[in-house]
Amino acid sequence: MANVDSVEKIREFVGRYQSFARSRSNLRLQQLTQSFGHLRTALEALADLDRRSQRRLASGFNLFRALQVQRNEVRTHSAFLAELLDPNGTHGQGSAFLDALLRYCRCKGGEFERFPRLDPPTTRVVWVVSCEKPVPEGRLDIVVQSVQLKFLMVIENKIGADEQQDQIGRYQTWLIRQKQYPPERRVLLYLTPEGRRANTAYSEDYFRFSYGRDVVAWLRSALPNVEAARVREAVVQYLDLVTGLFASGMEGET
Repeated sequence: MANVDSVEKIREFVGRYQSFARSRSNLRLQQLTQSFGHLRTALEALADLDRRSQRRLASGFNLFRALQVQRNEVRTHSAFLAELLDPNGTHGQGSAFLDALLRYCRCKGGEFERFPRLDPPTTRVVWVVSCEKPVPEGRLDIVVQSVQLKFLMVIENKIGADEQQDQIGRYQTWLIRQKQYPPERRVLLYLTPEGRRANTAYSEDYFRFSYGRDVVAWLRSALPNVEAARVREAVVQYLDLVTGLFASGMEGET
């Protein structure tokens, strides 16, 4: 009889324990559900705040990326930079961008110590800026020239494509033939993501320029003088594109 009582007590104990365990489990589930509900509410509030912020700021929007032309050397980068450099461009900012580039090159140091010393602002100077200019030696990506200042600059733009056979050397030869400009005012700027050396140059008579460091610094220096909001926003979007594409070239030149 004692054994029966003992078994019954054990059953009662197990039953109470199981009931207690279920109640604790239910309590934990309720607490977890409540906590998750609070977390979900907080996440929904943050998501709503982000949506309202994006609606006002659209910080993720970039026209160049939206059009999927971010790596197009000719139609995106050469065309956009040539437009900015042209004092007669539709940006309406006169020589602001060109003067900023001349100042930046003048103060850059290193090999740029021999860059022509022009004195911006050049608002009263007649400039001619060409994009994809055909010459016997090929097509020059960007040409900037002023007969008044006797200054001629060719910008060869290389992002993804390799240099063609003797390409930079041929452009050096073309520059040498432009006798109406003094040798010290004929400039070849070799523009690449990281500012690398040219493989097809006949000599070191050119300047290395990088997107990641130099283009970014040049355009940022020009922004304070940009009065048109739509032009400023276009440049800001372009800077966002360049810093994203060529972040590895931000630290310095190779």
